[in-house]
Amino acid sequence: TGSAHPTPTRAMSLTENRCVNRVLTGVALGSTVGGAVGACYGTYEAFSAGIPGMLKVRHVGRTTVGSAALFGLFLGAGSLLQCGRR
Repeated sequence: TGSAHPTPTRAMSLTENRCVNRVLTGVALGSTVGGAVGACYGTYEAFSAGIPGMLKVRHVGRTTVGSAALFGLFLGAGSLLQCGRR
């Protein structure tokens, strides 16, 4: 009865993995910080560049989403690299 590979009693869900939790937390935190920075910078840039009317909202939104995606990507990648070291 001594098998080479013991069968797990239950499957490990994706959220139970510590590394996945750290990466997802890094992505969420990076996206939040990036969104806040992007909104501030986009608003400043829209008013200083003299973008007319409702195009300001479009510009701020685009800057916010782009910055949130970039910060989230890099903080998630950094968390993944740190998780691989242990």
